[in-house]
Amino acid sequence: MAEKVKFSVSLDAELGKALRQFAAAEDEQISSVISRALEQYLSNRRLLREGMRAMEEHFDEYGWPTPGEMSAAEARVDALFGETPEERRSA
Repeated sequence: MAEKVKFSVSLDAELGKALRQFAAAEDEQISSVISRALEQYLSNRRLLREGMRAMEEHFDEYGWPTPGEMSAAEARVDALFGETPEERRSA
């Protein structure tokens, strides 16, 4: 069995209520739900960070896009994912 560590966190009341309801509906412990969600979140953030690092390396080697190229790329991403650049940065 993996070693466990205990944390104390504060959640918005509505999020806490939703978490309790979800865990009960899934017949799971809250800590199991949180662990799984946190693993997925950290994995996604790690992939995003690695992707950004790879892009920077590519741009350093082959040149950075012009402001016009960046605007066109951001518009394409917005159209694909329905997010604004500000929403992507805060993720």
